[in-house]
Amino acid sequence: MYSGITNIYYRNTLGHVFTKPLQIKGTTQKFTETGCLCKQKSSGRPLTAEDGVERVRVSFLHSPKKSTGTAAKDLSISKTTVWRVLRKRLM
Repeated sequence: MYSGITNIYYRNTLGHVFTKPLQIKGTTQKFTETGCLCKQKSSGRPLTAEDGVERVRVSFLHSPKKSTGTAAKDLSISKTTVWRVLRKRLM
């Protein structure tokens, strides 16, 4: 479907040589759909649900000296999530 002529066109206009037909297809499809070849902003890391934040807050209100590992086990969420909630959402 995509020939060497298409690759020459992209090389001359974009300065990029594609080595695989899927690269040409993906670039053409992206340009057709968006009108731009710019990188789109990624969604990033999803936020912890408000329910989870509230559970962590209540857990540490009851016993503030509790470790993040113990809290994580009690709440059935990861230690990293507990730590992130404490550091970034509750401070």
